[in-house]
Amino acid sequence: MHENHKCSVCGNYAHIVAKVANDPNILYCKACCDEVQRFETNFDLMKFVCIRCGSANVKKEDLRTGINEDVTSVSSSTTDYLIAVYAVARLSCIDCKNIFHVNVLDNGPRTK
Repeated sequence: MHENHKCSVCGNYAHIVAKVANDPNILYCKACCDEVQRFETNFDLMKFVCIRCGSANVKKEDLRTGINEDVTSVSSSTTDYLIAVYAVARLSCIDCKNIFHVNVLDNGPRTK
């Protein structure tokens, strides 16, 4: 994709570097795509414990990150902001074999 299209997140016309495979109308510019990749890196740094036995011996699997499409536009603002990125992962405890899921939503810095 070498043309400028409207980014589905920030609303700016920019060079599109990513799109959603099952919905070709959802497009991401480089700035928004970088934000998702940064969140994925930060998610990998988080430490989790098993909710059943409390063990820190937990393995992360099936990590999916993206941009929450429901909360990306602020109609009262003249500037578009990336409002929320999310990460969803399946965690499995090595000690007790418990499997659970975690959902993390980053809404950015609090303003008040």
